[in-house]
Amino acid sequence: MKVLVVSQHGSYVTVNKGLFLVKGKDNSKFEVSPAEVDEILLISTATISARAIQLALTHAIDIFFMNSREDVWGKVMSSSTTMTVDTRRSQYEAVVQGRGEEYGREIISAKVENQASHLLHWSRQGYRTSHKVLDQYNEATAARLYWQDLATVVPRDLKFQGRDHDSQDQFNVSLNYSYAILYNRVMRYLTLVGLDPYLGFVHKERSGNESLVYDFSEMFKPLIDFSLVKAFRQGFRVSLTKGLLDGESRAKLASLVINALEEKVKEKHDDHTKTLNQAIKSHAVRLASALRERRGYRGFRAKL
Repeated sequence: MKVLVVSQHGSYVTVNKGLFLVKGKDNSKFEVSPAEVDEILLISTATISARAIQLALTHAIDIFFMNSREDVWGKVMSSSTTMTVDTRRSQYEAVVQGRGEEYGREIISAKVENQASHLLHWSRQGYRTSHKVLDQYNEATAARLYWQDLATVVPRDLKFQGRDHDSQDQFNVSLNYSYAILYNRVMRYLTLVGLDPYLGFVHKERSGNESLVYDFSEMFKPLIDFSLVKAFRQGFRVSLTKGLLDGESRAKLASLVINALEEKVKEKHDDHTKTLNQAIKSHAVRLASALRERRGYRGFRAKL
């Protein structure tokens, strides 16, 4: 997955001779072929022309708009996106008939197992963690123990005391921003395989709430957490103004997460090495297939 990230204040994306032309407010510019782009991520005040949108959609390139608060406020997705009637019908039937709970339990089970694998890595580095007992608890308790343990691994100067979406410490703000990028990727693949991103198995249904995106992302968040913890332990830092990332930090963080999505991962019970991005796509296909065939789904379980 190749992502064109446009984060500089006042940047503008247009078209020149069939190529994307990105112009900066400081008169800098560069060109990118649409063949080299799978997704465009516009951050804060970056803008895009109608011609560039048309070029993107012609090449099945999705466009996401993210504000300074790390929220995706809009998206433009290619008309070539597959919406399989059978897949969605099967998804709706699974929820109505109560079978959706089975898929939800499996997703959460995989999430907790991946959290335990993450903690196991740090246990091998000499930290005391709850990795051996995490799967004995419900999701909420497992999450509390997980973040409690990670708080001892994250550098102390970050003042990270546990997961809090509203906290203004560097690590929590970075998690919010990183998860937003993950949601974009998951949204793309769930939609491509024909699933309804707004109908989930775990998170509550609300108008405009991409419930399945949030559900499905749970399995992959521990790997994003792992990449962030490693980076911060190696000296990575972001700058905040009133609890918000500045432009340079957003660009650095986006680059870090995109690189993490391209890192190789191994799955339990699967000898084939793939990138995290490929794993997300592969599991979207598997979930859609399981729903259509009314059979069980085995969630993503990583070896860290």
